[in-house]
Amino acid sequence: MTTRTKIAGAVLGAAVAGALALVPLTDDHSGGDAESSNADSSGVVLGSSEKEAVPSFTATDWVSYGDRVAVVRVTAEHERRDPGEETGGETGEEEYLSRTVDLQVRELVWARSGASALPSTVSFTADGWQVKDGTKKELASPDTSRLEVGHDYVITFARFSDGAWSPLGSGGVLPYDHGRIGEGEFQGETVTADAYRSTWEERLVPGDEEPMAFRTAGKPATGVQGILRSATPDATAARYFALDPAARYQKVAGAGEPADTFCSVAAPLAVSEDSRLTPDELAAVLTDLAGLAGPGGKDDASALRTYATSLEAGAGAGDSASVDDTARKASAAGIERKCGTDVGELLPTDTEGGAGTDGGTKG
Repeated sequence: MTTRTKIAGAVLGAAVAGALALVPLTDDHSGGDAESSNADSSGVVLGSSEKEAVPSFTATDWVSYGDRVAVVRVTAEHERRDPGEETGGETGEEEYLSRTVDLQVRELVWARSGASALPSTVSFTADGWQVKDGTKKELASPDTSRLEVGHDYVITFARFSDGAWSPLGSGGVLPYDHGRIGEGEFQGETVTADAYRSTWEERLVPGDEEPMAFRTAGKPATGVQGILRSATPDATAARYFALDPAARYQKVAGAGEPADTFCSVAAPLAVSEDSRLTPDELAAVLTDLAGLAGPGGKDDASALRTYATSLEAGAGAGDSASVDDTARKASAAGIERKCGTDVGELLPTDTEGGAGTDGGTKG
């Protein structure tokens, strides 16, 4: 790997090992490398854009893949040389010098239900330095903060499969000096909240969900809390909260397969399919459907979960009389309304292994 490739591949905070896998995208800057990227008057080099393993810019991203949101202060930074990393080179060549940062958690803002506790101090890898001809310049990433010592930030943290905590991604780091989002360090420069909001306003795409950076600019951290409390996670992501964020996003992206939808999961329940489902199997399908009910489907989700619970209780007790008929009828009506699928009575069709009413989904 060339030093130039290392610089391009390290931007957007090469996160903790095993956390965010970064894949270089086409650089919008002419030349395609860090040397030809923008540099401000203070010598900060703005690196090339990267594709991250997890989306992190919108409220939906934060509640789908984030675990904790906190106000933090960067208390220290450290140079880090990996084994085998170049410590010099020919004249005119760039060297990339890695950097880790230490953060102190000052305020907890939001937590996903069931998420692990965030430590009071967190350390991870962030953008480092470009070194050329003995001159060291700070390297920053587009559309995010570099994380400078002495500055405050609102950060969406995620706990990855190796147990390490790091920012969810570049969109999950917001400047927060003086208690205002957008005030402080951004792309290696000091900005005002108004300038920060204007920068993001220029990046808005009609029809797309607005980034949290734009929605919260100028507000206190409580503004983030209010938005996240009313945000709905991606339905597929919600089904896989037991997985780490990168693996969870792979489920959402489908890894080459289309993501499950409410109607695709409900399809086997159609009378015409003649599926054979035990009470427990039917309950599992109904639980999945409840997680896919989506915005505006709160009543449907409640009925589906209630009916699923009653099926499980009946199967365990060997008694079909415990089935909640009100929830059953509401579940059947909800599926038929959403998908146009005739599910009949929506009863178990394979009762040999447990309780249930024979006669299945047929009316």
